Amino acid sequence: MHPTLLAKQLLAIICLITIIALLGTFLFNTLFYEQDESEYRARVEELLREAIRLIKDVRGFSLENVQVEIVTVDWTRENWGRSFAETERENILREERIYKALFMISKDESLYEARVEWWGMIAAAVWQDKIYIVKEYFNPYDRFNAERTLVHELTHIMQSKYFNIPYVPTFDGDRAKAALIEGDACLMEEVFTNKTIGEILVMGMIQRPYGLLIGNFLINKIRVYTSLPDSISRLNYFPYDYGLRFVKALYMEGGWQSVNLAYWNPPTTTEQIMHPEKYLINETNRPVETLAVADEGWQKVKSERFGEYFILVMLGKWLPSEEATRAAEGWGGDNFTYYEHETDYFLTWNITWDSTEDALEFANSFRIMMDKVGGKEIDVDVWEKSERKYSILCSEASTIILCSTDDEAFWETLKLVRETAEGR
Repeated sequence: MHPTLLAKQLLAIICLITIIALLGTFLFNTLFYEQDESEYRARVEELLREAIRLIKDVRGFSLENVQVEIVTVDWTRENWGRSFAETERENILREERIYKALFMISKDESLYEARVEWWGMIAAAVWQDKIYIVKEYFNPYDRFNAERTLVHELTHIMQSKYFNIPYVPTFDGDRAKAALIEGDACLMEEVFTNKTIGEILVMGMIQRPYGLLIGNFLINKIRVYTSLPDSISRLNYFPYDYGLRFVKALYMEGGWQSVNLAYWNPPTTTEQIMHPEKYLINETNRPVETLAVADEGWQKVKSERFGEYFILVMLGKWLPSEEATRAAEGWGGDNFTYYEHETDYFLTWNITWDSTEDALEFANSFRIMMDKVGGKEIDVDVWEKSERKYSILCSEASTIILCSTDDEAFWETLKLVRETAEGR
């Protein structure tokens, strides 16, 4: 058979399978949504008991009296959608301002609305030590996917019951912690798959639930929403895309004992998640100095560490993936500080690299990014874009980025930073 014809036939088969799967989901939502709740609950709890036995057999942890709440899409939108986002409105809008200043989302995109949709559309979640099932999206008659989802959620119950997972104040540290949590749950999904089918299936043929860690919410999603900016989606999915690989590396190092021990010595940076060997040799971030604004009257609102993966995503929106990866790989630590003064804001980002060469490579990638976004260079390594001034400065193995909507404060701070770098 001609290769082209064979490829077309395979494509047609895949399309047909996809259509059948979508039709099956539609029929479930149509036929079973109105079914008797007691019958639905009985089916869920039967699968839950089987999943609890798997956790016990594989990990040796007993899970007793696990409660299940069955809710609707309307309930989740009300309780985990806009109402939850409203409590975080100020922080979300500030985060949106930062992401726009770093060209990670466009000026017309709303991070707030994307978060509302993201939080409001879920299939299953662990919240306050209960498993919540969204009836319209969770089909207990699709035994394989339903039980696999329950295994994922029960792993979170196990983590909460048997391990003390401390709060982490930085973005970088929080994503690293989330990667351990979700990577463990995803690996347990694979264990279930192996036990059920005998080998890991081609995941493209099975709808895979995804999750998101937000505060006390552990949320499984069933789709990626187009309203979510690509860079934000990549940040949100980091715990799943990289967490599974990280936990697999731990498992290969010493089985489930190594995975369990990681909760007592959790990863602290996304660099450790992306490069598990750095976690295994305990290579962590170096402390980095906070940069102050030269003018008085500025209020420090946020001090943050973004980490290697954040830098990769920022550059990756504008540069080829390989270039962005190389430019981010030499990360050694960073401090990002956000200031406000009336209606203006000021961003300082001090990044330490493993070597001077790594710092120069990142600075060059940042210059390319500024060119790609249409920044107008008005001085050496100084740009103007969207009523903001930007600069980057290299000093040995460090780079310093400044960005502000206040021209006077920008130039005064840049002057001070340059003088400090020159040792004056």
